[in-house]
Amino acid sequence: MRLMASRPRSTAATLLVAAGLLGASYVAYRFFTGDRAWLTDVTREAGITFTHTSGVTGKYAYLEIMGGGVALFDADGDGWLDIYFVNGNHILSEPSPAITNVLYRNNRDGTFTDVTQAAGVGDASYGQGCCAADYDNDGDQDLYVTNFGPDRLYRNEGGGRFTDVTAAAGIDNPRFGQSCAFADFDGDGRLDLYVQNYITYSVDEARTANRSEYPTPLDFTGSPDILSRNNGDGTFTDVTRTAGIHRPGGRGMGLACVDFDGDRDIDIFVANDAMENYYFTNDGDLTFTDQSISSGLAYNREGVSESSMGVDVGDVNGDGTIDVVCPALRAEGCKLFSNRGAYFEDVSRATRLLGATRAFTGFSPNLFDVDNDGDLDLFLCNGGVATNLGVPAEASYVDRYGVRDLLLLNDGAGGFDPAGPVAGPHFDRALIGRGSAIGDLDNDGDLDLVICNLDGPAIILRNDAPRRRWITLDLVPAKGNHVAIGAKVRLTAAGRTRTAVVPAGGSYLSLSDRRLHFGLGDADRIERIEIDWPDGSSQSLTDVATDRILTIQQKEP
Repeated sequence: MRLMASRPRSTAATLLVAAGLLGASYVAYRFFTGDRAWLTDVTREAGITFTHTSGVTGKYAYLEIMGGGVALFDADGDGWLDIYFVNGNHILSEPSPAITNVLYRNNRDGTFTDVTQAAGVGDASYGQGCCAADYDNDGDQDLYVTNFGPDRLYRNEGGGRFTDVTAAAGIDNPRFGQSCAFADFDGDGRLDLYVQNYITYSVDEARTANRSEYPTPLDFTGSPDILSRNNGDGTFTDVTRTAGIHRPGGRGMGLACVDFDGDRDIDIFVANDAMENYYFTNDGDLTFTDQSISSGLAYNREGVSESSMGVDVGDVNGDGTIDVVCPALRAEGCKLFSNRGAYFEDVSRATRLLGATRAFTGFSPNLFDVDNDGDLDLFLCNGGVATNLGVPAEASYVDRYGVRDLLLLNDGAGGFDPAGPVAGPHFDRALIGRGSAIGDLDNDGDLDLVICNLDGPAIILRNDAPRRRWITLDLVPAKGNHVAIGAKVRLTAAGRTRTAVVPAGGSYLSLSDRRLHFGLGDADRIERIEIDWPDGSSQSLTDVATDRILTIQQKEP
């Protein structure tokens, strides 16, 4: 990853900025770093051959348009991110045992090896999403997979070998599962499980359908999500109703569980399709208060519900609070809800995000610092759900529903502009994007992208952006929850403080690297790192060197 010599800004570019035809951040990067692509497709070189199967029937079965997710997590405990893809299968016939989810082990040299069979995680159900965490506190990360039909819980036996413990754990979700998240909602040191469900749907509906286009979610009733408490003995108990979050009519397509209100317990945001979003604040005793409407998160700025399809969270404008990003249907545009403390404000128009995304149907948002300059940029994994305008019915599936992905750069104040050609050739092709995740696959200090396309090949985009300073924090609690879900970090370098949290959920059906990555620009030292651990204790470090993965062990009380 060589740093290429910069070019002077061209006169043409200066005129375009003056005319307002190009965003300032686009010009700055496009003409100061040369024409070199930042994100390089290395799928073939990496040995990734996974292709998602949607089970297209020709009957426009609603299930086949949903896609699958991807998880980036260290399955074998060697310090490198492995990749798990969730697959579909046949819809109107028996599932094929040859069509399964796939786990790739990171070989630590830029390549990956399919270890699905040896790992024991090759589920052949019609898969949707996934998440991973250490629910049994034995030091390795377990795996949960949502399906159209019964979900799967895999316990990690060590070294990346898994056992299906769904029945023994008391997990029972026969519905249309979507995103999922492990998080300690009651503060007892054990990770609970939130599973999002979508609509009430049956294969019989697909068999009798006679359509020329996919139905909308309004054609179906919603399905309730499930919150399960971790009993500490390997089993879970459904506490959805007693927790106060039972909503039978939800159509969940995105889930983010973090401490939004700063009271040091984990709240829940649910992105719903074709209806209002949900927001539940944690009362601290495994009960929640519905503040969907009063928070400003239920509807857009005009008070209208939208088709929210995925979610990510982060401190977009650098004010120390956690904001919310939700993509939506074409014409609705992606929404940015800025956290004002007591409420959230839809600032999509003011931040130029609305204008940049209205032409696209978005699914999987990822907030990350692509160029290590210290602010959060935005990747949007896009893909249609209705035939593209002007495309005939006899055209290929990807031609009919394919959409370009987007990379948007943060201008440093929370505004977004298209990255333009520096993003790379991937952003010129139309695919049916669904799940996506970010993570440092090669441990070199910048964040890479993994995409699971509907009925198409997976894509690995290696980050080759110009080099800047960075640090990645691998937080290790003193006991339990060994990936520190719920921790908050404030990092100060060159007089500037950045805030990040270890989230549960995010993206669409997918899981990103939970290590906290900070781009530092030109700062060569970190003045201070302050950590609020999930158990309520705090810890700080001073005068920290940059450009490394730093493991921080929580101090014993």
